[in-house]
Formats: sequence, structure tokens, C-alpha cells
Amino acid sequence: MTRAAQVQVGVARRSPQLIYRLLGESPLESRQLDQTRKEVAALVTSYFDVGKSKDITSLSGFFAPSQYFSKFDESRPYTRQNSDDAFMYEQARFANISDYEYKVEDLRIDVIGFVAVATFYLDYKGVFVNDYSFEGSTVAGKSRVTMVIGKFGESWRIIHQHSSRFPDSTEKHP
Repeated sequence: MTRAAQVQVGVARRSPQLIYRLLGESPLESRQLDQTRKEVAALVTSYFDVGKSKDITSLSGFFAPSQYFSKFDESRPYTRQNSDDAFMYEQARFANISDYEYKVEDLRIDVIGFVAVATFYLDYKGVFVNDYSFEGSTVAGKSRVTMVIGKFGESWRIIHQHSSRFPDSTEKHP
């Protein structure tokens, strides 16, 4: 195994500060790290705010370019989604929910270079409206969410998103 490969293998077991030293990069300064965490936190909340604002067309701006994006969701379809699929399903989800409320809890943001990993719990509730039957049904639940977020130019974008419902979630399916 080459020295570079040994360093890469060992990197996963070391602190971010040590990773930077091993890879020849300098760690983010504390104020840069704080600013980055604020930017990433703002992206997370802005993403879920779309359900309230109904600015559905803005959703595609949250996703990384399609060759980098993937998503696993707790709702159908249960297959890996690319950016086009995720955009379509999120549009439908946010467009058809009214009285939407959410709460991001225990947000943790780890920053490694130009990538951030945000993990949190998402409490949500609202009324899913079926436009064809003009009926609504209450939905509510709590999920575990992981977002891998990368810096593309001057903006942060979601590279990967994975959500899974808590097993004891009280969500009622529409």
C-alpha cells in the first residue's frame, strides 16, 4: 500500500484538524467554521420553509448538479432518487400540504473542507390535500434526517439526503 493510500485509510479515524494536516490543507478558522455552519443551517431551514411559502420553483436550487445528487426518502418511491425525481416528488409533497409546520431539532453540522454533514430530527405536521377529491387528511411524524451538503461556487447545495421515520411515529397515511 502506498503512503498516500495509507494516509487516506487512516484519515477516517482521525479528527478533522488532523485530516487537514495529513492532506496538506489548512483547517477552517473558528470564525469561518461558525459562518459555514450558519450558512448550512440556513439552507436546511430554507429548504423546509418551501412547504410553508409554496415557492415550489425554488426547490431545484437546493440540489447539487444532477451528476452529484442522490436521495433516499421515507415516502414512496423507496428507491434512490436523482435530482429530477427528487424535485418532482418534493414539488408534489410541498404543493399538496397545507397548514404545514415543521421543527428541526438537535441540528448537528460537521464541516470537512467544502462538504458539510447535517444530521437532525424533523418533526412535521400538516394536512395533505387530494386536489382530485377535495379531501384532506392529517399527516404528522418525526424523522431522522441526514443531508450531505457541498459548496458549489458561492452557494451550498444538497448532494445527498436520507430520511427515515422513527419506528414509533404517529403519522397517518393519506
